[in-house]
Amino acid sequence: MAKKYDLVIVGGGPAGLAAAKFAGENGLKTALLERKTDITKIRRVDGGILSPINEYTFSQTVIYNPQLKKICFPASGFSIRYDGPHRNVYGFAIYSPGGKKFTFGDRAYQKQDPDKRRAGVTLDKELILKALLEDAQTNGVDIFAGTNVTNVEKKGDVVFVTAGDEQFQSLFVIAADGVNSRISRILGMNKERKFFATHNEMLWYLEDLDIPEVEGICFIFTMDGSFFVSSSLHKGQYHVGVTTHRPSDDLNAKLEKFVYEDKVYSPWFKGAKKTGTGCCVVNMHAPVKDPFKDNVLIVSDAAWLMEVSNAIAIVCGWKAAHAVTLALLDGKINREGLSSYLEWWEKYFYEPYGEMDFKPIELQDFFDGDDLDYLVGLVKEPRISTSDFYKLIGTIGNTYGELFPVISEERPDVMAKLMGILDKMEEAEAASRKAGFPNK
Repeated sequence: MAKKYDLVIVGGGPAGLAAAKFAGENGLKTALLERKTDITKIRRVDGGILSPINEYTFSQTVIYNPQLKKICFPASGFSIRYDGPHRNVYGFAIYSPGGKKFTFGDRAYQKQDPDKRRAGVTLDKELILKALLEDAQTNGVDIFAGTNVTNVEKKGDVVFVTAGDEQFQSLFVIAADGVNSRISRILGMNKERKFFATHNEMLWYLEDLDIPEVEGICFIFTMDGSFFVSSSLHKGQYHVGVTTHRPSDDLNAKLEKFVYEDKVYSPWFKGAKKTGTGCCVVNMHAPVKDPFKDNVLIVSDAAWLMEVSNAIAIVCGWKAAHAVTLALLDGKINREGLSSYLEWWEKYFYEPYGEMDFKPIELQDFFDGDDLDYLVGLVKEPRISTSDFYKLIGTIGNTYGELFPVISEERPDVMAKLMGILDKMEEAEAASRKAGFPNK
């Protein structure tokens, strides 16, 4: 016999646990189903960065208050507990094969008043999840770890969720099962979403290092691949990774060459101790315009291109829990009952970003090392301080758009290659789609 609830939540990440905490607090009989046995254990690439701090993203901003041990969301009016260490993050930097760079944020200026000028903070994500889980349990939520959902089906006014031999029923389901959402696929929602590419990452955890230039996330383009280096929570520890849209690439071999052989960057890692590895595979689909079907609400990463960020995921869970609470109080067990979430999603997520056409290109396919050194070296002054990927991409586009006259005069060969990218984008996108694994 199916276990009966007001609300079933699928997924125990930041969005799912936040939804569980607040649904339980509102008095809803709630179940949370998570396929991992150890819910709070992080098993994939995640730097633990909490942003946006000191800026708005999707209409939200974050305040971290270490004195009160609170992460506060003033635009929405709630907070969560966090009793752990933190480290300031000052934004992005981009590096070329020859070591040229430009930064997002003036580090010297930011450090004059770091709490007000930082772009984010790195926290212990496992502690964030642990606090949310403890609060959900305190609020009466039933937690079913090691529970792998295999089907979701609406019958009459009730939604049935099947997980192996167990079945759960509720009036609403919140699907917070991540960017490769099984619930979205079961409901057939991915069939309406454009598939862009399969994004692959591999990460090494390195210790016993001091890289003063890295106080955030650095993207490094070499002729061997696209890499990133980010400062972690603890001094002397860094995440070093590589990304590709080509699933056949040997990412471990690329990291070996970058860390131990690259003439420009291997000195950064001299004497480093490798303490672990991580990976991430994401099927990139266009965001979901209408994240509601058969009384199932798709939230956060499950409805997005990739990650919406840790902080925004928590806001999505909070917003979804309150929307379901109001729907049940008003007796509107339908789309109208969840209108507050659906309108919020459309206004702040889909309308500004949902129809952006992502192009999964590899810069190394179009430029040589000298070209990339020239392009990165053109940007002399720091750009806007941000930890928002959309602002990052938009700022890069605007920056080089303004530099087109200079590039045309100084390096007409590079300008021709820039224009050539536009002609070859469709071909590159088609190749990435063909190489990927669409989760339809």
